[in-house]
Amino acid sequence: MDTAAKQFLRIPLNRIGAVIGPKGSIRRDIEKRTGSKIIIDSDTGEVEIRPGKNLEDPVLLIKAKEIIRAIGRGFSNVQSVKLAEDDYYLEVIRLKPLLKHNQKQIVRVKSRIIGTKGKTRAKMEELTKTTIVVSGSTISIIGTLSDLGDAKDAIIRLVNGAVIESVLGQLEAKRREVKKDNERLWKSEDDEKTMSELFEEMDKENEIEEDIFKNFKS
Repeated sequence: MDTAAKQFLRIPLNRIGAVIGPKGSIRRDIEKRTGSKIIIDSDTGEVEIRPGKNLEDPVLLIKAKEIIRAIGRGFSNVQSVKLAEDDYYLEVIRLKPLLKHNQKQIVRVKSRIIGTKGKTRAKMEELTKTTIVVSGSTISIIGTLSDLGDAKDAIIRLVNGAVIESVLGQLEAKRREVKKDNERLWKSEDDEKTMSELFEEMDKENEIEEDIFKNFKS
């Protein structure tokens, strides 16, 4: 691999330990999952991700970068390594441009999204099947593409002043609709299976009748 395959980023100094882990265990785990070699400057927080000897796909270097980026944003290692999978993504919502750098507004919005004892955030995570971290002036989300979109839409609505109960109510309604769609799909599959089994039984009955007819003729 050439130098173009390398990835670079910077993480907060207070999150370097979270990326490295006890005796380097978390860094080694990320390297193993992504086939990369991770070099961290403990003085600046700069991270270089190089191709490892066992790298199978250069895209994995980008995944390694996203995992480290997520840990830097406050996610745990367990939450972040989901990004090594093909259908998981990280979304970072920056509040400063949305709220015109108004610090009081940023604090107020963060409080709304977290909720009393974290209940609003926890409910959004439950309804969207995502993980949400509120840190500094950003809100970060990890989830599958469709679930991440639902969580992002809900958060943007809260940023724009929507009533919390209304936002959560819409998420609950959508989750119920998804559940109904899945149930209809399962029922359809069961019906197809039942029809297939019926045709198989008919074929078996025809075979038995043919055997009886043959025996009768002989």
